[in-house]
Amino acid sequence: MSEVAVPYDLAAERAVLGAAMLSTAVLDDVLSVVEPGDMYEPKHESVFAAIRRLHDSNAPTDVVAVVDSLLSAGELKGTLDAAYVHELTSEVATAANGGYYGDIVHQHAIRRRLLEVGTNIAHIAADTGIGALEAVELSREKVDAIGANAAIDVRQFGDYLTYYVEGLEQKPKYVPTPWWEVNNHLGGLRAGGLYVVGARPGQGKSILGLQMALRLAKEGPVAFCSLEMSRDDIMSRWVSQLAQVSLHSLVNHEVSRTSWQNLAMVRSQIAETPLFVSTSDEVATITQVRAFARSVARRAPKGQRLAGVVVDYLQLLTSGERVESRQIEVAGFSRALKLLAQSLGVPVVALSQLNRGSTGRKSNRPTLADLRESGAIEQDADAVILLHRDEKNAPSRLDLDIAKNRQGQQGRMSLQWEGTFSRVVSRQWSPSTLVDDNGGNSTWQ
Repeated sequence: MSEVAVPYDLAAERAVLGAAMLSTAVLDDVLSVVEPGDMYEPKHESVFAAIRRLHDSNAPTDVVAVVDSLLSAGELKGTLDAAYVHELTSEVATAANGGYYGDIVHQHAIRRRLLEVGTNIAHIAADTGIGALEAVELSREKVDAIGANAAIDVRQFGDYLTYYVEGLEQKPKYVPTPWWEVNNHLGGLRAGGLYVVGARPGQGKSILGLQMALRLAKEGPVAFCSLEMSRDDIMSRWVSQLAQVSLHSLVNHEVSRTSWQNLAMVRSQIAETPLFVSTSDEVATITQVRAFARSVARRAPKGQRLAGVVVDYLQLLTSGERVESRQIEVAGFSRALKLLAQSLGVPVVALSQLNRGSTGRKSNRPTLADLRESGAIEQDADAVILLHRDEKNAPSRLDLDIAKNRQGQQGRMSLQWEGTFSRVVSRQWSPSTLVDDNGGNSTWQ
C-alpha cells in the first residue's frame, strides 16, 4: 500500500499570515477559522501564535509588532528571521482574501488530523487489552474531537428567529414520567436534558429509575446501565411491579399459582418492551456507558430512535484513569452525561447517591448540598429530584423534592410507596399537597 501524501498548502499559509498582519478586520475572520496548530510549517505556526498573543492582549498586530514579539520570545532563529516575516506581508495582493485562504489552511489541517487519528485507531485496534466495544468508542471519540475543532459559525443571532418561531407552533416534546404530580412540575423528560434522581441508600432511587426507563421505552429503545443490580434483580422488580407479584416471593422463588398466572399475562409485554440492560460486568466506565447507549441507538428499528438513557448509579462509575480527586472524577461523569444527552438528543436519567449529612440535621430531608462527591452534578443537571422516606411514621409514602428545575417550578410532592410490588404510584385517591419555595401549600387535583 502506497504511503499517503500529507495535505498542506504553504502558499495559503503565507497568504493568511500576511493578510492577518495587514488588516485587523481580516485577522478576526481568520481567528474564527484558524488556530496556530493548523499551520503545517513550524515557523508559520510560530508567527501565527505571536499574532494571536498580540491580539489577545489588545496590542497591535502589524508586522513590526509581530517581529518584536517573536524576538522577545526568542523565536527568531534559523530560517525564521525579520526579513521572512516582512516578506509575508509584501506577497499579499489583497488582505481581503485572508478568510478564504484561512479556510484552505483549516481544511488541510483537518485532513492531517484524520491521518493522525487513523494511526492512533490502528494502535487501539491492535491493543488486545482494550475491549472491542470500548475500542470502537475510543476511536469514535478521537474522530469526534476533530469535528469539535471545526470553524466557528459566526452569524447574527437574530437569524435564528425564524427557526425559533416555527418551533413555537408545535408543543414541546416531553416524555411524561409515570407520575402526574411530577409532570405538573417538569412537564416530562425533555430530549437533551439531564435528570438527576438523588437519594440515600434504600430510599427507592433504583425503583424510580426503572419505572422512568420503562416509561421512556414506550417511545422507543432505552439503554439502562445498572452498576448496582444484576439482571435477575432488575427482572424481579420489573415482573413485580407489572404483574403485581410480591418481590419477596420472586426473590425467594416462592411463586404461587395465581402469581404464575399474573406473570404469564405480562410475559409478552415484557418481551416486546425495547429495554436494553447492561450491568457492571459490561459497563463500568463513562466511555462504556456512551458506547452502550450508541450501540442501542444503532439497534433501533427503522423509523424509531433511541428514547433515553438511565444510569444506576453515578458514583459507581469509574474513569479508568488516575485522577487528582474523586470529586473531579465524578464532576467529569455528570458533564459527560449531559453532553451525551445533547449529542444523542434524548433525556438521560442519572441516579445519584446522597451522603448521610441530612441524617444529623433536625429535618432529615435531603438538600442539594447532600449530592455526594460533586457539586458539579447540580450544575450540569437540568432537574434534580431528591427522595425521602419516613419509614417509621409514613411507610406507604415517598416524598419527592424537585430541588432544581431549569425549565420550570420547584416543589415537593408525595407519591404512594408500594414496596411489596417494587413500585411507586401517584396518590390518585387524594389531592397532592405541594410545598412551594416560600413554604406555602398549594393543592393540585
